Amino acid sequence: MSREEKVSHVVVFGRPGSGKSSLAERISIEHGFSAIRTGELLRDAIRRGDELGLQAGELIQAGNLVPDEIAAALLEQELRARGSRRILLDGFPRTIGQVAILKQFESTLDFHVCCYLDIAVRPEVATSRMGGRRVCPSCGATYHLVNHPPKKEGVCDLDDTPLLCRQDDTVEVIERRQHIHDENARPVLEYYRTNEPERFKEIDGEAPFDLVYARACEALGLATLPTPG
Repeated sequence: MSREEKVSHVVVFGRPGSGKSSLAERISIEHGFSAIRTGELLRDAIRRGDELGLQAGELIQAGNLVPDEIAAALLEQELRARGSRRILLDGFPRTIGQVAILKQFESTLDFHVCCYLDIAVRPEVATSRMGGRRVCPSCGATYHLVNHPPKKEGVCDLDDTPLLCRQDDTVEVIERRQHIHDENARPVLEYYRTNEPERFKEIDGEAPFDLVYARACEALGLATLPTPG
């Protein structure tokens, strides 16, 4: 199958607190992508208590990254389950080792990544944002009390489940996650910036959410839907 005939997927990067997951969720809903959040795949595995989940649980609770092979195994399962649907990947690749794994998946699972989009936010801005994050324990939808609040206070827009603070949003874990992100993400972003300049895009993630969304859609070649007034 030629590149033109392959299913085209999108990868979205962003440090913890960048608004990446909220952005990925909105793009998926409004443009028909099937979002895969590797962080949510890991949390689902932990809730199930299966072998991969047990291995990942303690690492995530402490703010550490899980080994590449665990993240890759969960992602491969999910990619195969989604079949020919167009995917938006949120949270993979996170390490330079996962870059090679994704490239291998492109070949073995017969798809093409058409864009690598980085939501650029300074560490101090991301850290201040993370205290306002809320997540739906049922569907995994993410919100922010200031930047992306739910329509009804404290309740998920999609399934009316009460929202929760994430267990890993403590000060110590937040700071550790920012440090780990910087160590691992910089070589990944530099790899794509250098080796895939036509497919690598970067936008300012510190602007208001609707503007970040519009810029992301422009970078991906998607038409933005009008905001209800």
